[in-house]
Amino acid sequence: MTHGAGNETGMEYEGLPHMDDGEEEAEEATIPSRVVVRQPTGDDAVDTVLDELDAVADEPLDSQIQVGEQVHRVLQGRLADLGKE
Repeated sequence: MTHGAGNETGMEYEGLPHMDDGEEEAEEATIPSRVVVRQPTGDDAVDTVLDELDAVADEPLDSQIQVGEQVHRVLQGRLADLGKE
């Protein structure tokens, strides 16, 4: 059985390392880079906005939100169109 970190309730969390209360050395967290290969959807409008979203992944949050809202509008529109086809 793998032991993980616990909390004040005595519950253990699988996969988390146990940290001693007296441990002063901080470990540097690393975030693995995302490598996502997205398959085309076959819908040009959807593929275009998803490409735009990928393009702003490293941009400031304001840019990501603006593009994300555009993606949301396009996806809503395409879903609304499904019943009309």
